[in-house]
Amino acid sequence: MTTEARTINEALAAFEHGQYKTVITLLTGQTDLSPEGLRVLGNAYVFSGHFEQAEEPLERSSRAGDAEGMVEYGNLLRLTGRLAEASTHFMEVTPKLSGELFLRAQRWWGTVDFLAGRTEMGLQRCEIAWHGYMALGDDELIGRVTQTIAQMHLTAGDLNRAGQLYQEAIRRLPLTDQPIFRISALGGLAEVQISLGEVKEARKTLDSTQEALQFTDSLKSHVHILSVEAEYYRLFGDQEKYTKILHELQSVVEDLQDFESSTWTAASLADLYSLRGDHSLAMETLYELAPEGHHPLVIATRGMLLRRRRLYGAAIEALQEALDSPRLESRAQLRSLLHLADAQAKNGDTEGAGTSLKLAMEGLLSARDLILYSPDITELSDLAQHALLEPDLSPYMEVLLGKLAVLMGRDSVPDNTALHLRIQTLGRAAVFKNGEEIKLSLQGSVLTLVYLALNPSSTRKELEATLYPDREGKTAGDYFRAVFRELRVKLGQEVLWMDGSPKSPHYRIGPGVHVDLDTEHLREALRSGDTARALSLYRGPFLPDSKMESDWVDDTREELRRSLSAELRSKLQKARDDGDLRRALLLANQSLKLDPGDLDMLETRVAVARLVASPQDLARYVVELQRQMS
Repeated sequence: MTTEARTINEALAAFEHGQYKTVITLLTGQTDLSPEGLRVLGNAYVFSGHFEQAEEPLERSSRAGDAEGMVEYGNLLRLTGRLAEASTHFMEVTPKLSGELFLRAQRWWGTVDFLAGRTEMGLQRCEIAWHGYMALGDDELIGRVTQTIAQMHLTAGDLNRAGQLYQEAIRRLPLTDQPIFRISALGGLAEVQISLGEVKEARKTLDSTQEALQFTDSLKSHVHILSVEAEYYRLFGDQEKYTKILHELQSVVEDLQDFESSTWTAASLADLYSLRGDHSLAMETLYELAPEGHHPLVIATRGMLLRRRRLYGAAIEALQEALDSPRLESRAQLRSLLHLADAQAKNGDTEGAGTSLKLAMEGLLSARDLILYSPDITELSDLAQHALLEPDLSPYMEVLLGKLAVLMGRDSVPDNTALHLRIQTLGRAAVFKNGEEIKLSLQGSVLTLVYLALNPSSTRKELEATLYPDREGKTAGDYFRAVFRELRVKLGQEVLWMDGSPKSPHYRIGPGVHVDLDTEHLREALRSGDTARALSLYRGPFLPDSKMESDWVDDTREELRRSLSAELRSKLQKARDDGDLRRALLLANQSLKLDPGDLDMLETRVAVARLVASPQDLARYVVELQRQMS
């Protein structure tokens, strides 16, 4: 065996174990490397994340006729974002290939088509590769192409299918030999779990990637997991860690030269700087770090940055340009529609804003990854409030905000919580235990649970006097015992806790129970002036079906109604002062839903309607006012 052959064998052994730096050390400086040696060296550069250094050896290997070198050179063109070149290359070389290399070429060619917006063709090519690998019966190769198809389904928003495929890929991919493929599948599964709001599952998967990363020095794998970690912290409330990871990514991707990672990092950092008000730095970072200034994600991000600078005309132009591109992936499409609707509304195009917002909400309501959009909906609270006030849009937005409230409530549950209760009191009474509705037969059960959530450490006498004063003596005691028993039987022994003396115990919700109460969320929204969230939470009066003769229930019901009414009146007056009379009219209509007989508000609505409403609506408002006055 020649010296070169021995060196290449050593390099191949190191390559199979993910030790790419060792491969580069062994082969760099070798003169007259064979096409096989050039290909091994080039692949080591690719897998370690040094794409620029990979180009020369892979191109030479491909031109020298090394079949595997041809395939991997095409893959390098894909990784560096040169999709047209990659497509042309695969068109030329794939007919010359056979066996596993033909299947591998179909896999990478399909990925090129998918990234270029030819979604169906991309999936079709990858499925050809998948069927071919199934026929070969090689578990690891099946796992690799399964991971690629899973990534396509994730990008397209089909989270269920993506999750199933990632699980299948992980089952087939080894931990120690070529661990980068298992790491990629684990990272993809974590992305799916994050998108579904499965916080604990995502954290567990991300922790397992750290074990796999110990078996390789691949910079590309490291960057992939960092980007998933960043998204985890962005959504689940640790902005400091999110910022730190983005800055780490910025320093790494400049060396990595991975097209997709660089584009994502550029857009994410620019978005972060823009939200902080560093608008110049945001635009500078976007165009310095992104490898392609005309990429649709870069254009969409530019539109969002311009909207935040109140350059609405330019923002609309950029966002519409991005939305016209078939290369803009589904998540960026929905984000762009939301920001476009806001820019159109603030630019005076009410009709265009309504159309864009309706398209966005229709997409969001069917999206399994709804939680990913919560930061945008929070940022665009004015837009959400506008939608809640519009008769044609409010049904969509109410459902949307309700779904988000459930997701974000689930995400906020502490890790050490044994039991999660979500209690609905506005519009109807309902209790959900770990996401499942529990039917309670006694009205006093929900009432007692709510009171203890708001007033911990209450005595039995206080509960009886406040919640069921119509019952006295033994009757009240018997009823309380029945309530106590039902709550513990149906929700668990830990739901109610007693402390103090045995003769005069104090009752409270158990320490291992997390209570998510809509009443408290409503009060919080009103305190912060978040009218959109308050309207979405207020689905009707507090405990409307309660037959208990409780002053506390009546007082709480009236307090919440009055507080929301006062918030609407305040926002209505501000809208009139600002000259936004159409918004003032919408707020008047919303206020009258709370109190249809409010004469002052009926008169205000007519006064505003005379200036902005259609003749038909004005006539209807006048009739309703006259009916109330008579």
